[in-house]
Amino acid sequence: MNDDHPLEIDGLELGALNEKGKPVATRLKDVKSALSIFRTLFKADEKSAVNRSRVDAMFDGAAPYNQGNLTTSGQGLKTNLNFGEAQRLLDISLSAYVDLYSSLEKLVEVKGTIGERGEVSPLEDIVADELTHLMRSWPEFHSAYLRLCTTFIKHGVSISYFDSPDDWKFRVGGFTDILIPRQTPASEECIDIAIGRREYLLHELHAFIKNEEAATKVGWDVDEVKRVIKKNATTTGRGASSNGLNEFEALQSELKNNDIYSGIQNPTVSVLHYWVKEMDGSVSHYISCENTPQEFMYKKVSRYESAEQAYVMFTYGVGSNGTYHSIRGLGQRIFSHIQTSNRLRCQQIDGAMLASAVMIQPENQRSLDELQFTYYGAYAVLSPNVRIVEKAIPNLGTAVQPALQDITQQLQLNTDTVSTYGPNQSSPYRNQMQVASDIDVTSRLSGASLNLFYGSWTRLLKEVVRRIVTTKKKDKAITDFYTRCAKRGVPEQFIKTLDLDRTRAVRSIGSGSRADRVTSLRELQGLQGQFDEVGRRNLTRDIVATRVGHDLADRYVSANEEKRPTVDVKIAFFENQQLQEGQDVPVIANELHGTHLEVHVPVLNQIIQAINEGQADPMQVLPTLQSFYKHISDTAQLAAGDPTLEPLVNDTKQVLQYAEEAINNTMKAAQKIQRDEMKEQGVEGEEAEMMQQDSKMQEHQVKMQIATEKAELDMAIKQKKHDQEMAIRDAKAALEFRETSEF
Repeated sequence: MNDDHPLEIDGLELGALNEKGKPVATRLKDVKSALSIFRTLFKADEKSAVNRSRVDAMFDGAAPYNQGNLTTSGQGLKTNLNFGEAQRLLDISLSAYVDLYSSLEKLVEVKGTIGERGEVSPLEDIVADELTHLMRSWPEFHSAYLRLCTTFIKHGVSISYFDSPDDWKFRVGGFTDILIPRQTPASEECIDIAIGRREYLLHELHAFIKNEEAATKVGWDVDEVKRVIKKNATTTGRGASSNGLNEFEALQSELKNNDIYSGIQNPTVSVLHYWVKEMDGSVSHYISCENTPQEFMYKKVSRYESAEQAYVMFTYGVGSNGTYHSIRGLGQRIFSHIQTSNRLRCQQIDGAMLASAVMIQPENQRSLDELQFTYYGAYAVLSPNVRIVEKAIPNLGTAVQPALQDITQQLQLNTDTVSTYGPNQSSPYRNQMQVASDIDVTSRLSGASLNLFYGSWTRLLKEVVRRIVTTKKKDKAITDFYTRCAKRGVPEQFIKTLDLDRTRAVRSIGSGSRADRVTSLRELQGLQGQFDEVGRRNLTRDIVATRVGHDLADRYVSANEEKRPTVDVKIAFFENQQLQEGQDVPVIANELHGTHLEVHVPVLNQIIQAINEGQADPMQVLPTLQSFYKHISDTAQLAAGDPTLEPLVNDTKQVLQYAEEAINNTMKAAQKIQRDEMKEQGVEGEEAEMMQQDSKMQEHQVKMQIATEKAELDMAIKQKKHDQEMAIRDAKAALEFRETSEF
């Protein structure tokens, strides 16, 4: 099953440096060179393709012997069965990866870039939940995931790729679908060129150039696409003759009308996608037909920033020399053992059938021709001139069973990435937990396999999320995603500003084994006394979900979207005590300003309400009122930088307005009281004037301070709003630029 064919990248028609020693603008010269590379890679993959077909046949139940050869050699009745051991091993291995997917409530975790940590975390959870809903709502998501895992388990490598620039729905294939140079190191960034083969319906190709001006602008060669469509289509010809239309116009009309004749005659067109890594690390994208292309149908140099934006490779191991083509899947590892096992089992059945048969020997040919059995209940009478031959038949089971046991042991060793056979179940002293563990241990993945899988799975989901977030909401599924997020309190700007590089795939508890997950959760139960309320609720929900699934978990433990209390709540509480004493409390820049406003503003409201209802002496609470006003105003200035806190800041600004009015009214009342007391005390002249000036000066200082705080708050809000508008404008401009440079 060795299929290594060394082929250096230097043997392909890919440029690197020009005659001046500088990097070339694009490494793929023309469509002729592209087709030559495809044929070279296709030729180099021929032996591997044959081996992959043999492996697929084994998993599909192909018999170990060629039945035609057996019949020709007079062995047509020989047992020739595939006992399905390979498929069982595949199902067991696949079940572990299915568990990694199905056991999760959320597939991804995302990180926000704006807002305070305590405020951002619930928003991140909502976005992750809705992203998971969006992906799982795609009807092909589950089947694509299964094909992805099945392919790399069987053959060692599978590929997820995007053949459209902004569509988040990925496709899945293997080396049958995408060709890469042999001896390529097992990393997407080391792939100089990848060539994917796709079959397109005629109307799918036509859709790309429906708007010819826009198609030409983004990189389509409209004339070449038309030529390919005309070459592969057979029209009825009715439109061209009767309406004076040219050939393509007639075809276009038939495609628009879903003409049945052309669809039947020309179901698909074989198309090649070329992803070429340029010298600066970017990836260019080319498209041509496979048969006699004249030009590229599509060409976009440096279309992707990196290879993983176009495709992601999944591997079953690291290979013997670290290259993609040296990686062997489960099929290659067990092929010889399964073939031998099937043949031994067939031989054992043949031996059993031979041992249970009666050996009869006629005396001559006439006796053979006249041979007959006459049954009389429990016994039979043979015709004369025949005799029963008593001959010792070797016990094939005695010889075969040790060999089968040894092969089983070897299969277990060769499938060590996933425990496929489990422990010895012969002991009668096993409790219920041990029985459950024996069942599920068969699908436990090794740490190395998990890390390989999650590395690729994270890169794929990161690209899926990037495409969802950065593209315009043309897709109804994406539009619904934003609508659901908005209803749950997540603004669109928060989603648009996610730190996409920190997007991660959520890891399942238990390494692909339900038994391991139950054990891990049971251990966490012993530590739940150290968890906060939210942590204990999450643990309970995970335990319930393990038993009944996440879809039914809400019946018993609802998902908790409440914000976790933070230490800033307690800090703000102590600050309230200081502010009520009239003390000046500074505002620290890295505090959770939204949390502080939620704690401070209600107290300020209570003070204002008490003054208005006559329950508090304005003169006595004036120092407290001034302390709260300054502290809250300073906090609101810093909180204004977070768009998610905009409603809270606006509400705070309104409360500060009420506080300002209360302070001014209190100062005026204090001046009136002072003037009345001066009259009662008979203070007149210069002394009275000086006292009034001091009072007015104090009032002026307070008003100036309030005005300054108010102006700074307004300026902070305006500046932050301006910065946000500029950021949104820049993001829209970048998005429009990307969309005009892509199809």
